[in-house]
Parts: sequence; C-alpha cells; structure tokens
Amino acid sequence: MTAPAWLLAAFPGHEWQTLSSCCLRVKPEGGAGLDLEASELGYLVDDIEQDAGQPACVKLGSMLVAIEGTPLIGLDEDALSEAFGQNFRDGAQVLVLASDELQGASKSRGSSGSLAHISLGGTCSPDVKDVVARDLATLAASKGVVAEICGTGGKATPVVVLAGSREKVCAARPELGALLAYHGLGCSAATADAAPAVDGDIGATNGPVVEVAGTVMRSLPARNRRKRKAPEEEEEEAEDAKQAKKDAEAGKTPEREAKGDVAGSPEPQEKELHQYEYMDHTADVILHSWGTSLNEAIAQVCVCFFSYMTELEKLDIKTSVEVEASGHDMLDMLYHLLDEFLFTFGTTFVMCRRVEILSFDQDNLKIRARGWGEKFDLAKHPQGTEIKAITMHQMKILTPETLTTEEGVTPRTSDAKEGGGFKEGFPYECYVLVDI
Repeated sequence: MTAPAWLLAAFPGHEWQTLSSCCLRVKPEGGAGLDLEASELGYLVDDIEQDAGQPACVKLGSMLVAIEGTPLIGLDEDALSEAFGQNFRDGAQVLVLASDELQGASKSRGSSGSLAHISLGGTCSPDVKDVVARDLATLAASKGVVAEICGTGGKATPVVVLAGSREKVCAARPELGALLAYHGLGCSAATADAAPAVDGDIGATNGPVVEVAGTVMRSLPARNRRKRKAPEEEEEEAEDAKQAKKDAEAGKTPEREAKGDVAGSPEPQEKELHQYEYMDHTADVILHSWGTSLNEAIAQVCVCFFSYMTELEKLDIKTSVEVEASGHDMLDMLYHLLDEFLFTFGTTFVMCRRVEILSFDQDNLKIRARGWGEKFDLAKHPQGTEIKAITMHQMKILTPETLTTEEGVTPRTSDAKEGGGFKEGFPYECYVLVDI
C-alpha cells in the first residue's frame, strides 16, 4: 500500500516493505484481546488472545503506528494512550508495520526526519477545519513540510501533524503556532468529554464503558503492564524521587517554586548580564555569547536569541517558562535547548528577558532552563527581526581546553579562528547560526 505523506516525510528515503492497513476487531464483551506495549514508535503487539479474531497483519511483533488516520509515532506514553483511546472502537482502521523494520528505519533516520503533534483547542467546526486545512497547505508548501489535520472523527480531539526534515519542522513550528492561535485553536489537552483513554493491554472486561455505533461496550484496562525501562532510566527515576523527597522536606513544592517564594529557588538574578553580540552572516545572523562558566555562556546565548527579536529593556518580569533538552552531543543539546525556547515562544508568545540554567548534566547531556519575561505585545514591545529556525551549521562551543564544532572536539589553540585568544575573563563561549 502507499504510505501516508506524514510517514514518508518523517522517514525520508525509506521504502516501506511491511506496511499494511486493516480494521480492528473489538467485541462488546471480549474487547480486542490485545496486549499492547507503549513505545515512542507506537503500540507494540506484545500478546494476542486466541479468540481475538484480529486481521492477519495484527500479529505478535507488529507495531500499530496510526489509528483512524492519527499517527501514534513520536508520542509519550500518556499522549499515546489518549490518541489511541479516543479512536479505539470496533472497525477502527489501523496502520501496521513490522517492529523490526520500523526500528531499523528509526535508527538509520538519525536526526534527519522529525514528526510533531499539536492537539487543537477550541471548536474545530467543519467550516473552521476547511479554512485551517487551506492555511496548512499554504504553510506546508512554503516550508517544505507535511502539515495535516488528523483525528477529526467522532469524539477524537483534532491533531495537527507536522512532518519533514528536522530543521524544516523546527522552522515551521512557530508559524504553525501563530496560525492556530489566529484561528482560536491553540494547543490544548484532550477535551473532558473525549472517549476514555485505553492504555497497555486491552483484553480484560472490567474497563470503562464506551459507546460505539450505538453498541455499548467496555474498553479494556491494562494488566499492570508498563513501558519497559532500561536499568539506567530506573536508577535516574530513583534519584529523582530522592531529590523530590528532599525538596518536600525543605518546603519546596512545584506551586511555591513557580511563584518564586522558595528559599533557593531559581529566581531572576538581581544583576542582568549582557554578555553577547550579533555577528553578520550573509542572510542570517550568528549569536555569540560568553561567560565565566559554560552554564553562563549557554544562558547568555538564549538571552541573545530573545534580544534579537525585541528590546529586552521593554520586557517586564511577569511570568516564567521552563524548558528541557538533551542531545547526542553538546552541540545537539544546545540546538534542542534553543529550539525548545523557539517553540515555546511560538505557542505561548512569552519573550524571556533573563534565562537561567536550573540543571546541567554534562555527562548525560541533559539540560533544564528557565526564562523570565512576559508575553510579547506589539503595543508595548518593539518588533525586531524574527528568528525562524535554529541551525547546526557553524555552531561552536568553547571551553578553556576544547573547541567543539560540527567536525568534532579539538584542542583549543591560539591560531584557531573563533577558538583562539580568550575573551579576557570569559573562557567559555557559544556561537549559534540562526535563520532569520
């Protein structure tokens, strides 16, 4: 069968051999008879009851990657459960792939392809849907991506799927956020009256009741199965739990910390730093920052990012946003951190006057940051130059000993451009090329 456009865009160049489509068999009293395991690539069929009566393509080791046209790839466990549960019914059309082919394609894809899901808030009437679909087609053509509305049938919450190369998807996300906001369809969770979510195993008989095509049936609860976790993930969760306990004993709670009234919480510094500059680069611009530590240099390049789009002095400290990022190397991590701030601005319109690094695990390349500022308002804030996307091209990170570029990590020498003489008192620097 022909692969849907979003699948082709998310895995560029791959020719699918095991792709098939069929309809789920869901019995009023027996359910689907499937034991499903959540993964970032969809639902893996882990077990099938003998009398399940499912089509031949739904078998052990197969992966359910879409249901009723809604992609299941790239979702966390909760979002996956919600997307599947909203569309789960007898006769629901599912897209199926062999898990080994999908995993192989995912590994070979690396960072070239990307798939993003944006749940729609507000009322998506047929008229609004048609207008949005036309605007999405224009956006897709201009940005070179796939942008489609999925999951508009029944009680399912409509979802916009954005797929294509990673850089093009990142470039399209802010414009997509503005487009949806214009139509009153900002990002939101599923509506309260959506069909009950179905998680994990769907083969028992005491789950919540769901009405499907006039027939009352029961969706089937999990058999206490959860997504398998690597030992290091379990150790990390245990450490997080210990830290949460310590925070609770010290009086730190998420609510109080968000208000900034916890002793030792990451509040804005009294003294603002302006350790950055803009460097010309053909039609783009390079953000250059420096600091006494790597944390400081990274925070300052984030501030530089917002400074290029407006005058920071006009921003008041009224709210904060928190982002997390990780990467396979230091440059990839910095790219994703700035991309998260770009996405947050595109969906919440919050401009950050100050940015602080809350935690930075250099060994595992994980970082968490908080930005302080307020929502952008044209009546109050001057409009600078829009940053459309972050790029990996010519990105550099400097420490006292090393220069990290796209070519790898090399010793920092006195004759290397942008990696030579130290900026007095600031041995850490970041260079990021952005698309404007």
